[in-house]
Amino acid sequence: MIFDSIKNKENYKDHKLIYQALSYLSALPEGEMPAPGTILVPDQLFCNPVSLTSKPKDQCIYEAHKKYADLHYILEGTEGIATADVETLRVTTPYEEEKDILFLEGEADGCYYLKPGQFMVCWPSDAHKVAIMSERPQQIRKIVCKIKTEEGTNS
Repeated sequence: MIFDSIKNKENYKDHKLIYQALSYLSALPEGEMPAPGTILVPDQLFCNPVSLTSKPKDQCIYEAHKKYADLHYILEGTEGIATADVETLRVTTPYEEEKDILFLEGEADGCYYLKPGQFMVCWPSDAHKVAIMSERPQQIRKIVCKIKTEEGTNS
């Protein structure tokens, strides 16, 4: 898991797809969201706009992926994202290959509150529980970039 500010994007030059995603995000006009399914690198990197209302942690569920890492970039609001090692959680909905997702439950290893300009990368080993409110429910606007992983490339 990576938790950082887009101001530090130069630190990720050695991670080609992450750097490409961060460069794209930092070049967007302030507050602008991409069209759904915006492809940056065919079959390797795409982005989707997400708008949601945060809610209490106990109403949120863990998700994880096998083929893609998720890069969550916050434009508006504060979103809590809890993370845990997939291996320490219980599967509640088995993996759906077509959607590249499974759902889990269990205890968090940590919870991070992202503000505008901050991002988090969740690898396939990082289950993540999104949309967690800090003090009260609020509107969140963010962009999620899907980054193909080695495992996904070999699948």
